[in-house]
Amino acid sequence: CQHVSHAISVNHVKKAIAENVLSVCSECLKERRCCEGRPVLPSDIWLCLKCGFQGCGRNSEGHHSLKHYKSWRTESHCITVSLSTWIIWCYECDEKLSTQCNKKVLAQTVDFLQKHVSKTQTGAFSRILKLCEEKCETGEKKRGRKGSNVPSVKGISNLGNTCFFNAVMQNLAQSYILMELMNENKENGTKLKIFPSPDSQLDPLIVELSSPGPLTSALLAFLHSMKETEKGPLSPKVLFNQLCQKAPRFKSFQQQDSQELLHYLLDAVRTEETKRIQASILKAFNNPTTKTADEDTRKKVKAYGREGVKMNFIDRIFIGELTSTVMCEECANISSVNDPFIDISLPIIEERVSKPVLLGRMSKCRSLQATDNGQYSDTVTIENTPQPRATKNQSSSKDKVRLYAFVRQAF
Repeated sequence: CQHVSHAISVNHVKKAIAENVLSVCSECLKERRCCEGRPVLPSDIWLCLKCGFQGCGRNSEGHHSLKHYKSWRTESHCITVSLSTWIIWCYECDEKLSTQCNKKVLAQTVDFLQKHVSKTQTGAFSRILKLCEEKCETGEKKRGRKGSNVPSVKGISNLGNTCFFNAVMQNLAQSYILMELMNENKENGTKLKIFPSPDSQLDPLIVELSSPGPLTSALLAFLHSMKETEKGPLSPKVLFNQLCQKAPRFKSFQQQDSQELLHYLLDAVRTEETKRIQASILKAFNNPTTKTADEDTRKKVKAYGREGVKMNFIDRIFIGELTSTVMCEECANISSVNDPFIDISLPIIEERVSKPVLLGRMSKCRSLQATDNGQYSDTVTIENTPQPRATKNQSSSKDKVRLYAFVRQAF
């Protein structure tokens, strides 16, 4: 397609999906179309590869993706991609495009979008968006009531030098996205749809999750108790004991670092959720083992497991990716490596004041020789020869006189 070279902008696409909710038509959201009191959001969403605009497709009522292309602009916005089927379409050519027959920028942009969608799971964020709208409507009805929009806050009992633990839990209790995603996967038999990578050429797999692990269940119960309106502080003993079984270092009831506790808590919950998802994938293939499974089954389990473990709620909220990109100067081949992280520690660089330079005997001698018409510059090199400190202190003046006389005679 001749429009690929000027109708795709990777930087604009990355900026747009970082600022907006993915897989939601922005124009339908502005029009506030509702059905039975709930906003109607089309599922067929097409993303413009020039500016990152998301609009509903031709089969929807709004045709916002097509209208976006037809609106007048100095640059063409004719190439779009479906966020559900990953079909690439050019409105100018009016035909489907292939990543193999066009420039590399098209394949790189689509590959970035596929990884971003599989990581964020757009359906969950669409439900979060609906939840926020319902909360706003409820807040408008309760307008005028004192403290109606203020989030509930409850105290936590100190078990003995556990203030570091209580501080972390107070922050997690106010993370509404954490509560939303944990409630989705809390029940036994919850359905989870796993999207494998496009390179594997596998269809999405729907699995049934088992019950959450003991630490995850204790965390969910504690966060629910923090939202209750009953007065009085809440005891975190059950949750703290479950955490101490995973991390025995906290059993001593000594002062600890809150950041380290958060790391241990998130890592332990993530481990439980990873085992839970991996067990559900094996169950979908009738629990194969390395001895009973054939080569094709092992490849499928590995492909689904690679993407499935990223769908736990810890990765979707707290885990980021640090991307290292290297480009070959000869063939322009680009390779990227992604490293997950929970947080990034950055050094605090202080501006150091340079120490004043002390003028010693050598500097004084150098300045005296420089004023003598610049004739004895060779003596500087001779004086820079290191000597023992005691010898310099005892005969420094005599050495200078002898050196000066020696140079005069030489000239």
